[in-house]
Order: sequence, then C-alpha cells, then structure tokens
Amino acid sequence: MTTNTALRPGAAVGSRRSWLPIRAWSTSRIAVGLGGVAFLVSFAGSWIPSLWGDEAASVLSAERSLPSLLHMLQSVDAVHGTYYALLHVWIGAFGTSPLSLRFPSAIAVGFATAGTFVLAEKLFSRRVGLLAGLVCVILPRMTFQGAEARSYALSTAAIVWLTVLLVHLVQRRTQHRLAWLGYAAGLALCTYLFLFSALIVVAHGSYLVSSPGSRTVLKRWLQGVGVAVLLAAPVIVVGVLQHHQIAFLAHRTRITPELVLVEQWFGKGWLALACWGLIVVAGTFGWSRWRRARSGVWLSASWLVLPTAILLGGSATVVMMYTNRYLSFCAPAAAIMIALGIDALSRTWVRVAAFVCIIALAAPIWYSQRTEFAKPGGSDWAQVSATMALVATPGDAVVFDQSVKPSWRPRLAMRTYPDGFRGLDDVQLRTPWSQTPGLWDSVYPLASLRSRLTGIPVVWALETTKTDEKRPDSDLNVLRGDGYTMVERILIHRTIIYKFTRSGS
Repeated sequence: MTTNTALRPGAAVGSRRSWLPIRAWSTSRIAVGLGGVAFLVSFAGSWIPSLWGDEAASVLSAERSLPSLLHMLQSVDAVHGTYYALLHVWIGAFGTSPLSLRFPSAIAVGFATAGTFVLAEKLFSRRVGLLAGLVCVILPRMTFQGAEARSYALSTAAIVWLTVLLVHLVQRRTQHRLAWLGYAAGLALCTYLFLFSALIVVAHGSYLVSSPGSRTVLKRWLQGVGVAVLLAAPVIVVGVLQHHQIAFLAHRTRITPELVLVEQWFGKGWLALACWGLIVVAGTFGWSRWRRARSGVWLSASWLVLPTAILLGGSATVVMMYTNRYLSFCAPAAAIMIALGIDALSRTWVRVAAFVCIIALAAPIWYSQRTEFAKPGGSDWAQVSATMALVATPGDAVVFDQSVKPSWRPRLAMRTYPDGFRGLDDVQLRTPWSQTPGLWDSVYPLASLRSRLTGIPVVWALETTKTDEKRPDSDLNVLRGDGYTMVERILIHRTIIYKFTRSGS
C-alpha cells in the first residue's frame, strides 16, 4: 500500500522537492528492501570472530535440557531466559556453529531496520524514514548486535515495532481495549527478551505527554503498561532478586564519557563526533523544522537519552547496572536523530556528503567487528581449539586457568569449540555445566589432583596472558612441582598453550 506522507501531521512541514526517487515505492517495499540490506550487512562475516564469554553463556544455557535450563534460571540469568529457550529450539535444528548462533540476530537487525524506517516515516516523512533506515544499516551498535549470539538484537527489533504500534495507536487516537492489550503484550514480550528494554516506557510516556490530543489515549496507555507489568512480573521479580549477578560490574566497569558517548553506539571517536554533530543539528533545527511533529522529535530524543540516564543514575545511587550493551535497543533512536540532522541540512549535496561521510567512518568499524579476535577481550577460542586439534594426542590430559574471570577462562574454548579437545582427559572436571545450577562447569583446583595425573605423560595447560605465572599455586608451578617439565609454549592471542611432559610415567 502506497503511503501519502503529505496527509500525516508533520510530513508536509518543511518538505522539499524529493531528492530520491521513492515517491512511487510502497512503504512495505522500502521496509523489506532496507531490512534485507541490513540483514546482509550484519550477517556478512559474522561467523569469523571467535565466540566470547557472553555468547558462551548463551550456548551453554541453550544446550541444556529445558528442565535443566529452568533450574538454572532460578539461580542466574533469568533476564535472558526467554532468549535461551528460543535459542534452544534454534540450535536443535541448526546446530551451534558461530554462523548458526548469530544468524537470528542478523535477521532481527533486518526487522529492526525495517521498523525504524516505518516509524520515522510515520513520525516525519518518507525521506527521513529512508535516511534513518540507511543509518541503521551501518550504525556500529546495530552491526555489532547483528553478529552477536545474545538477546539484544531481538529485543531491539521488538522495541522498534512496539513503538511503531504505539505511534499508530496514538495518531489514530485508538480507544479499543484489544489494541492496547496488544501493546501490553508486546511490552511484556520485550521485557522477557531483556529486562532493561522495559525502560522504553519512559520514552513512550514522554511521547504521550508531548503529543497533541494524546490525553484521549493516555488512560489506555497507562492501563496497557499496568497489564504489561503484571504479565512480566515473574521476570521482573526474579531479575531483581538476581541483581547480585551484575554486581561484578562495579569492579570491572569504569564509566567514562568515552564509554557512554562513543563506544555505546558509535564505536570510534571520529564517527561519534560526526553523529553527535548531526544529532545536535536535529535538536537545534529539527524542533522548528518539524513544528507539527515535535512529539516525534521528543520521542526520538527521549528514547536516545532517558534509558541511558536511568542506568547511569541507578549505577551511581543504587547498584552498578550499566554496561553499554544494555542500551543496544536505543540505537534506532540514534539513527532517527542522525537522519533528522542530515535532513535539516540546507542543500542536497551537503546532505549526500554528510551521509557518505557517515558511511566512510563506519565502514572500518564494521570490518574490525568481523576479524578473528574482534569480540570483547580478544577472544581466541576458535583458534585455540584448532591448535589443540593439531598438537594434542588422545589420552593427553588438559588443564585450564581458573584464575581469571569466568567469561575469560580457556575452559570455555573446549565448551564452545569441542572438536579440538576430543579424546583429551579433562582431569579437573567435577560437575559438567549442564548439571549445575549455574552457567559454568564446577572444577577441582589443580593442586588437589596429583593422584589423577599419575601415569599421564603429557599435560596441556591452557592459560591466559593475564595469568600470574609466579604465583605458587599457578597451574604451571603446580605441574612443575609434580615433576613435569615444560617443553613447548604456543601463544595464540590472549591464550597461551603449554605442553608439559614427565618421564617415567
């Protein structure tokens, strides 16, 4: 169905002669096209980087039986439980390769991009919608979550389309309870996909307050939010009870302006500078340019700023809860504000130049996200497994550094890429992850296992570059004290593989 943008409030205000041949294209055709391009951009090369700690949590959780998963969620990661259950079904059909694991996120980014176009077109104009969709395609936070086996891309897509529904209901001043029950169900679904995505309600509330005539539906919206809270109460309650799970952020996350203003959505400084410049232009000139659609500007700005402000404020006053990945669902708002900034520029060639500049600055970031060690911390588990397949022999023992944080432990190389470890003796294993109430394996300290090493001539020790080899209880010193001699050292990236042998075993 062709959309006549001139009939919508705000679409005709500030309109110029179209500089793109899109008037004859239907909304659905453009949305599908943009979604397809976004999917391809996010999918391309997504299988190259090694899986990392957060993705290992996804894989190991999804590989559990459903009863085991439900048991685990009572103790940890309830906020990701819905995603783990969906991934459980997915990997049952398509396996656990990085390509398979990340494929749903690339699809979700396609849906999020299509929804961003539809939303911006409804709020402003087709040109702004197209620009917003194109920015979504290349925005680093979008391309990152599109190549990540986590719930962020799915929750982003759900939030975008929930916002499309809200704008549709408000613009039509819909009073039908069934329609608002649909909004409530959508908001609850977003909350189940990722708890912090529920913060979108503050942006939605701002939009309602700023929209002309919205008082007629404000009561329905409040009722919808109330129903959503009731529907999502289980995950909200359990998530609050499990707040200790993110307490480690207080020790590992240092909130800086660069983290919030650069890394959160844009990745690198020059791109962040260009994007924030366009966002300032949107806030400065868009307010007057879109006089009849100011509520749309307010919605986009609130969506961009308020959830971040709430997490930062909560981290400063209650408990540390901020990490920039948690705000992934705000990336479409950044795309819309950037699009408004480009659209506000005075001449066509300036607008084209601004968009080309954004592409040029974003392209190297996209490429860097698809290199072997691109994931946070420089995870190298795929390469570790491949190396072990070449150098180790069935019957050899393997031990893993336990001194680093759980998401960095080399043991996860064996769990995420098991082929390279087949036939090796995992002497430290106490209880497999699938039989514990937590995310990871339960293991014995190496120092307590000398009897298990009796008769084993070769031990492979996988340590990280952060390992303090001088500690008396380090794996290397324990093995030396047990009569082993290091004969080989292989540096992968952040993981070091040591070969120890003992004569007379």
